[in-house]
Amino acid sequence: MSLKNAFVKTADNMLSRRWGGHSVGVADPYITGYHFIWFDKLPIAITKPAGEADEVMGAFKDPGEIAKVLAATCTGVTPPGGTLNKIEFTGLGGVKWAVPGNLDYGNSVSVKFTEMQGLPITNLMHKWVKSIRDYRTGASQINDEGGQGYTKETYSSLMYYWTTAPDAETIEYYACYDGVFPTKDPADLHASDIESIGKLDIEIEFNVDYVWHEDWVHDKCKKFADTVKGQGSTVIAYGDKY
Repeated sequence: MSLKNAFVKTADNMLSRRWGGHSVGVADPYITGYHFIWFDKLPIAITKPAGEADEVMGAFKDPGEIAKVLAATCTGVTPPGGTLNKIEFTGLGGVKWAVPGNLDYGNSVSVKFTEMQGLPITNLMHKWVKSIRDYRTGASQINDEGGQGYTKETYSSLMYYWTTAPDAETIEYYACYDGVFPTKDPADLHASDIESIGKLDIEIEFNVDYVWHEDWVHDKCKKFADTVKGQGSTVIAYGDKY
């Protein structure tokens, strides 16, 4: 039996619901907190510097660098869920019964980032929102990006999200959110108080048009997971530098 299917052993202890020990009746529970994201196909509007003063964007060599920073600073994800609405019927004497009506799926995903010096998250989200609707004119800054002009492809992205076992590579939950763009410019989060010293977590709600849970999503997440897991060698090798 594969480790992935070890949950079938839960049936061995239906009475006590205790699955500890070494080998008999052992089943491993799902442990949360091991999650990762990856933004793919980021819009051109935010992947190129706006000018010499755009130091944040100028620090990135390519879109992959931006995706890495967003992945590295992500500390929380709240995915959308689905509700199967029902249609109720009333029978004689008020008895009720129902049939499925429609599936109502959430159209947003919230991602929490830890802000760093230089404010990369704030500047990235500000630039992304500003490209869609410039606060000075009310119009989009996107004109002829790559010859496409203002289209969904030039201002939205794909976001892959997956959770793993504590080994950081065995994928448990996976999803691809399509048509992603931020619905918030986090400027209001930069309030400050002389008596409050602490970190800044920036939570951004992103629009979602489609949520994919197909096999190809698992394959893509597996490739991203292998890349992320490979970064562990950097930490392990810290001692070699001293």
